[in-house]
Amino acid sequence: MPTRSQIQQALADHLVDKVLFRDEPLAEDEDLFEAGFDSMSLSRLLVFIEDRFGVSIPDEDVVIDDITTLADMTTFVAGYVE
Repeated sequence: MPTRSQIQQALADHLVDKVLFRDEPLAEDEDLFEAGFDSMSLSRLLVFIEDRFGVSIPDEDVVIDDITTLADMTTFVAGYVE
């Protein structure tokens, strides 16, 4: 089972490289939507999370206002992985 730190690093790497397409790292408290994240990004990220961590996240569990930062997203994912 991955640690919270490993979950956060996997999310950060994926967000930076495959979703936001940027060179600089993503701060833990940076607003994802101000960084360019959108609903399509969320769909792609959820597919990554389910594949990478072997979990299934029901659509009704995803509340976009609750996952606006990397820290929020890490907490959300950890709830399914742990």
